[in-house]
Amino acid sequence: MSPRGRPGAVAQALSQPSPALEVRAAAPEPGAPAAVTFDEALGLTARSPAVVGAEAAAEAQRRAADAVSALVANPTLNLQPGVGRDPATGDLAFQGEATLLQGWNLAGLPGARKAAVRAEGEALAAQARAAALSHRLAAAQAWVELWAAQQVLADARQERDLAAEFTARMARAAAAAAFTRAEAADAATYAAEARVNAIVAEGDVTDRGYLLAAAMGLRAPEPVAAAGPLPSPPVPYRVGWADLVAAADGLPAVAALRLAADADRAREAEVRSAKGLGLGTGVKATRDPAGGQGLLAVLELSLPLFDRGEREAAPLAGVAARGEGESRQASAQAATELARALHEVEHTGEILEVVEKELLPAAAESARLRQASLQAGETTVLEVLVVRRAWAVARAKGTRAVASHAWAKVKLWLLLSTLDAQQGGKP
Repeated sequence: MSPRGRPGAVAQALSQPSPALEVRAAAPEPGAPAAVTFDEALGLTARSPAVVGAEAAAEAQRRAADAVSALVANPTLNLQPGVGRDPATGDLAFQGEATLLQGWNLAGLPGARKAAVRAEGEALAAQARAAALSHRLAAAQAWVELWAAQQVLADARQERDLAAEFTARMARAAAAAAFTRAEAADAATYAAEARVNAIVAEGDVTDRGYLLAAAMGLRAPEPVAAAGPLPSPPVPYRVGWADLVAAADGLPAVAALRLAADADRAREAEVRSAKGLGLGTGVKATRDPAGGQGLLAVLELSLPLFDRGEREAAPLAGVAARGEGESRQASAQAATELARALHEVEHTGEILEVVEKELLPAAAESARLRQASLQAGETTVLEVLVVRRAWAVARAKGTRAVASHAWAKVKLWLLLSTLDAQQGGKP
């Protein structure tokens, strides 16, 4: 039996308002996980074990580097005690020598050591900054994706509840022969789909809640939740994009590779200097069996004729050359990634504009007109359900578009703020 011309419970159920695209969170339930705002999520990454460990490594290296001595060798004391026969008396008597020697490097080793330890410290500091930025980016993306998942879940739950109410009314109408059993089955199918979508959305929220906890470095027995509005940082004007891309090699990950290669080169120079020209100076005290004592100056010269540190320098030279190549590759990738991030802000903004100004209004109007046609008896329940599915899909796309545009702006903001800090000499 056709529903045409019979407005009533079905049309009333279908005409219930559907959630709009706005900032909202899924309804709290018993035992709900702790919620964090976007700023809190970024702040917590500073205490994540990886970031703290990287900063501790840089600090430990700095303290040890401050204690490096300008002298490259420790003094040595050589004692040669013994006995000898006194030529005058023929008796055995004590004799011996004592030599105190201090080595000096004449090939620039003190400066090379200082340069190497300084380069190592700069590399560790850059690695710490790179770790901090990486965790901030991961936490920001995880938070935005969790926020979007929560909005989809809220929408899915409301649609599930509306579909369940609609199905119950359809079942009663079919029992009263007001509608066919096929139409009731269509409604039941739609309600089952809505329940499945809600369950899937719940799983997605849980999964992304755990991902956010991991990104923040938390040992979380339960997933966290995203609280508060989406961030909306400013976007630079297009006219300055070329300069921003050109400065991409100042990002911490690129700088860390470049400084690591510099540290390898500095260590190479250090080991070569260690086998360079050396000088030993000291004094020697002597005593002969007859009781005579003497004091001699000692000079010792080490000539780098055969071993100039090639064996020790060879692996460091190879590692440094490879690191320089990786640094250049990372610089090119960083420039490309920053350019892509700039364009992604525009691209996601265009998508969001189309979704908000065209897709969502069209889908909402289509659902409204179909509902009105159902009330006038000019359409079928199945046609209305098809339109409602399309509207639900459009709302989900709208939520994802909002989140994608927000993430694109946040990513660019984090990268550019890090570049600003680097250029300003901040840690």
